[in-house]
Amino acid sequence: MWFSGKKSPPKSDLATASPAGQAQAAAGSVLDLLKSTISRVSRDHIPIDQLDVRAHLLDSGYIDSLTATELLAEIERRYHVRIEEMDIVGRLCTLEALAREIEARAGGAGK
Repeated sequence: MWFSGKKSPPKSDLATASPAGQAQAAAGSVLDLLKSTISRVSRDHIPIDQLDVRAHLLDSGYIDSLTATELLAEIERRYHVRIEEMDIVGRLCTLEALAREIEARAGGAGK
């Protein structure tokens, strides 16, 4: 009998196998992208590990009006989600809140 040589697909762990685990993993990837973008565009190039996901983006000095525009453009390009600049000042003023909103609008898909 001829053996096809196909490998079985890798087994996933429970965290990514469940819908809740998948949403959590996707949220993590959105948050990671946001942290990376903030670190890159910030005036002081704040290291990713020093970013507080619950700090106010503007009040903490992570972004200003110019870098907010860059961040929003990156979000729209990457996730096809449009966030208004006024939302970053208000209800989406933290990385954590912004990541949750992107996940909700993108239907949980971390593209």
